[in-house]
Amino acid sequence: MSDSAGSQKLLPLMAILAVVIYGVGDVVSGLLYTGYSFRDQAISELTAFGSPVRAFMMTIMLAHGGLLVIFGVCLFRSACSRALRWTGALVSAANLVTLPTHTIWAMSSRGMQTGVNDTLHAQTTIAFSLLVGAAVALSAIAIRGWFRPFAFVALAVIIAFGVAASGAMTGITEDDTPWAGAYERINCYVYFLWLVVLALLAPREFPPSCRETARETA
Repeated sequence: MSDSAGSQKLLPLMAILAVVIYGVGDVVSGLLYTGYSFRDQAISELTAFGSPVRAFMMTIMLAHGGLLVIFGVCLFRSACSRALRWTGALVSAANLVTLPTHTIWAMSSRGMQTGVNDTLHAQTTIAFSLLVGAAVALSAIAIRGWFRPFAFVALAVIIAFGVAASGAMTGITEDDTPWAGAYERINCYVYFLWLVVLALLAPREFPPSCRETARETA
C-alpha cells in the first residue's frame, strides 16, 4: 500500500481517535476530581502536580499527543502541496512540544508553591499555541473551497478564546479564574473540529500520482 493510499484511511482514524481519547479523558478526569469546575478551571489542572487524577489524565495526554505526532508525519509524507506538508509538520511539532507540558513540566495545583515547572509549562503552552495557529493558517492556504473560510474562522475563535482563557487564568494565585475552563475548552475543541475536518479533506489533495510530484518539488 502506498503512503497516500494508507494515509487516506489512517488520517481520519487517527484524528478522530485522538479527539475521542482526549474528550473522554477530559470528562472522566473532571468528574473524578472532587470539586473540579469545568467552567472555571483549566484542563491543565487535571494533569497538574497534586491533582488526584494526574496519572490517568497524563496517560490520556500522552496517547492523544502521540497519535497526533504520527498524524502530522503521515500528512507530511503524503501531501502534495508544500503548504499541506508543512501543516502536517507543524501539527507534529506542536504535539511534540506539548508532551512534556503535561508530564515533566506540568503546572502546580492551586495552593501549591509554584516553581520552574510552572514557567516551562506556560512557555511550552505558548509554543504549542503558535505552532497550532501556523498550522491552521497554512491549511487554509493549502485547501481551497469552503474549507478556507472555515479554517480562518476556526483560527479566529482559537485565538480569541485562547487569549480569554489566558487572561482568566491570571487570577489563579487568588483562586479566582471565572470561566477559564469554559474559554479554554472552546479554544481546544474548535481546534479539534478543525483537525478532524482537515483529516477528512486532506486525502483528497494527494492522489496516487502526488508522491512523485512531491518528490520533484521537495
